[in-house]
Amino acid sequence: MIGPDIDHDVARAQASLARLEGRRDALRSRRQELTREIELAKGRLAVKDEVEAFIEAVHGSASRRSLSAFETLLTALVQEVLPGEKPAALDLSTERGLASLDICVRRADGTLEDVLEDNGGALTNVIGMALRLIAVVKADVARFLALDEADCWIAPDRVSSFYKVLEDGAARLGVQCLAVSHHDLSQFSGSFHIARIVGDPVSGVDVQSTDTSAAWSESQPGLRFIRLVNVQAYEDATLHLSPGVNALIGPNNRGKSTFIRALRAVFYGEARDSLVRAGAKAATVEIGVAGRRTLRFTRQPRRSPINVWSLHEADGSVVEEQGMRYETGGRNVADWVADLIRIRKVEDLDVHIAHQKFPVFLLGETPSRRSAVLSIGQEAGYIRDMLVIHRERCRRDNDLVRNGERELIALGETLDGMNDLDALKDKLSAIRSQAGELKEVSGRLHGLRQRATQLTELHRRLEKARARTDVTATLPEAERLMDITRRVERSREHRRIAERVIGLGRDLARSRARVAALRSLPEAVPSLENTASAQNMLRHMADLRNGARIAQSRIAQVDEGLASLQAEMAELMEETGGLCPTCGSPVKPENLLDHHAHATHSTTPSERLTA
Repeated sequence: MIGPDIDHDVARAQASLARLEGRRDALRSRRQELTREIELAKGRLAVKDEVEAFIEAVHGSASRRSLSAFETLLTALVQEVLPGEKPAALDLSTERGLASLDICVRRADGTLEDVLEDNGGALTNVIGMALRLIAVVKADVARFLALDEADCWIAPDRVSSFYKVLEDGAARLGVQCLAVSHHDLSQFSGSFHIARIVGDPVSGVDVQSTDTSAAWSESQPGLRFIRLVNVQAYEDATLHLSPGVNALIGPNNRGKSTFIRALRAVFYGEARDSLVRAGAKAATVEIGVAGRRTLRFTRQPRRSPINVWSLHEADGSVVEEQGMRYETGGRNVADWVADLIRIRKVEDLDVHIAHQKFPVFLLGETPSRRSAVLSIGQEAGYIRDMLVIHRERCRRDNDLVRNGERELIALGETLDGMNDLDALKDKLSAIRSQAGELKEVSGRLHGLRQRATQLTELHRRLEKARARTDVTATLPEAERLMDITRRVERSREHRRIAERVIGLGRDLARSRARVAALRSLPEAVPSLENTASAQNMLRHMADLRNGARIAQSRIAQVDEGLASLQAEMAELMEETGGLCPTCGSPVKPENLLDHHAHATHSTTPSERLTA
């Protein structure tokens, strides 16, 4: 029968076709989307150079505006410290698509001189200090500046002017400063917080510094103090710092620069084993920060980790916030130190903490590096980011066009292979209609087969009924059948009686054997001391005699019944013509009741009727 199998096959074919149609639609959508993206990418690439030129022009314009302000500031600072010095000049150009900055001074005839190569150390120091202030303010970092002997090339009579400019600039820009100098800066300004180095390296050195905690609010950013424990010549010394300009003064070779080295170790990771005091196992630098917390750095030679940074609460416990424990070991500065204190290198330059041996800042860098550092943050930085984003987008557009066109070709080839889906869908619809028709015809055919089977069964029953009819036609009349039936019933009753008589005969034979056994007993009964059992036996024998008499009476009745039965059987034999009324076999009166004696030799009409 056609039905579930063809429906299943058609359903599977429809599902496969639906999946193919869905994939085809998705591929078409992808081709349309990709075509639109490629067209947009080609459009952007067509104006790539114009956009880049525009961004560079905006960058140059922004940089020129900033540089104009920087020139004025640098010139004012230079004139303040070095009167009569040539004015500062910043020359902006483009080198390999990047802004390049030359830091110069302008001659009277308008030509330019390089500050580092063509001028003295005093001018270099002043401009270097000013550039550090500008970089600290421009960058998104902490406003802290540490200068180590920045006045070393300045004439003694101009040192006061140098620090006056530093004090004024720091106050205006909100920068906390630490200036290390061998000059007695207390005579130049009464607003400096002055700390002094006392002692000598042989007997030991210390720091004389007044407590500045009253000058701070708890949440105010800045460094409150620097404490050195077993750091080079210092066993335990604390340098207190104010929010403004701080000066650490003392003779040469007394350990002033040790505080600068300690800061560079904490914030730049520049630490060596020589930082540890002779005979000590570890060197510790502690820096007070906002919130009454302490940033601690420990250098442990021949230990792992060799450096440990940790942040402590006022009670000395390590700070734990939002599931993070602020304690990290290793050689590199922990990220959380730069994130919390915000003192770090900018463009890989030591903006905050100047090195004594390399006091020149930015002047020795490449022109493009100078431009990048001085344009950190704010407008010029955003424009530089725009240029980087534009170039990255152009690179992605090139990749999109190249790879997208390849994908479009592959999509086109795939879709070409799916052009026959609509025709397949029509064929499948026709097949589904044909399957419905076949299913309907199959159903009718199945019904016809069932009817044919029913007709065959009816024909068989009809033939059987006809055979029974033929058998019935040979049967005698109803009165005769009833008479035969009655005789059969009587013969069955006689059989039952005969079987009972036979049983009684067996009982009679046993009883006669017992009587014979009783007669053989002696006449005189032996005397018994205990006559109870004998009396019981006598009663039992009396019962047996009574039973024998009753049995003899019943035997006589049975004999009479047998005689009557034999007469009836003889009469029956005469009526049936010597045939058994049950099986139709020839019988005699004496074996009528014994069916084994006259096996069935032919099927009687009654048997045929029963069948």
